[in-house]
Amino acid sequence: MGSSHRLFLLVLLFTCLVDHVVPSSFSPAKEAVGPFNSIYSFGDSSSSIADHIAETLSLPSPQPYTQQGTEFFESGLSFATPGATIMKPFFFLKNGIPAPPQSHDLSQISTFMRFFYEDCFSFHDCGRNNKVLPKALIFMDQPGINDYKHAFLHGKSISEASLLVPEVVETIKNSIERLINEAGAKTLMVSGILPVGCFPGFRTLFPEGDSIGKNRCHKGLNMFSKLHNDHLWQAILELRLKYPDVHIIYADYYKSFMAVLKNHAFLGFKTKTLMKACCGSDNGPFNFDAQKQCGEERVAVCSERASYLYWDGFRLTPEALENLIDTLFSKKGFVFPELTVGEETAAAVTRRHSRILARVGGISSVIRHLLFV
Repeated sequence: MGSSHRLFLLVLLFTCLVDHVVPSSFSPAKEAVGPFNSIYSFGDSSSSIADHIAETLSLPSPQPYTQQGTEFFESGLSFATPGATIMKPFFFLKNGIPAPPQSHDLSQISTFMRFFYEDCFSFHDCGRNNKVLPKALIFMDQPGINDYKHAFLHGKSISEASLLVPEVVETIKNSIERLINEAGAKTLMVSGILPVGCFPGFRTLFPEGDSIGKNRCHKGLNMFSKLHNDHLWQAILELRLKYPDVHIIYADYYKSFMAVLKNHAFLGFKTKTLMKACCGSDNGPFNFDAQKQCGEERVAVCSERASYLYWDGFRLTPEALENLIDTLFSKKGFVFPELTVGEETAAAVTRRHSRILARVGGISSVIRHLLFV
């Protein structure tokens, strides 16, 4: 047995041992939090999850900060950038990985701080006693996911990528602390990463058949996602103890997505194309080729996007995202602590569920089972 294989087994053993302290068995110690006036989001701008969360919470969608003047600060802004990682270039170079073009830490958190201190003062009462951020939700969408994607695309094995997790999570933790200490953030939502072993792009990179689970996802890759999420959860627990007056919310994307995957047929996603990308190369079982990106010549788009979970190798379709967020906020146990919702928000969620019911047919008891089980 090779050393890398032994290391991976140890990682899996560690993950199993810490199961008793991860969100699956967590009972919220704090009351539900909210409501908010705005959202400030960080992550990959190719994701529209922040928009879906804003709609669910009846808030304005965060607009790109580059397209807005500082007078729009109170309505929420997005600092997300395409393909952004959270680690600095040196982190990748020292681990034998080419440096990516974007860094979350450099181009997002720092941009927010610069914007907040240099521009916000012109229009608002900012700083330590600011009146804006205490009523805002700071949202970090899957921090670290692009770091791992970059590592996998450059040939790193699952066991090698597992060694990156502690430092990636420590950087996420430091970013949260910076937002608390330097900007006075009072409520932050940090998401775990999705089960990467279910995505066409990652499945193509790791095609070995003996790791396929009954849900057709890659067991080892999904265990990797759990490893990251376990570390992130521990970091959030530590931050909650250090900053008892700050609400740090964990969004369990993993469990939410797996619930959608389990009930995919009833939600309108076809089993025949369940693991295929809608926009892809028509190559292999996952319709994905790393050398032929969506949008390039001879890369086709499916005719029924709403029946697909995956837009391309690494992103969900808008329909899948909507179901992901519906599930995230509809079932207790997916958001820690829970968010309070007003009458308007509750009505919006009900309307969404009604649209799903109309699409798949059936009676209300069925849809409740599909969404909440």
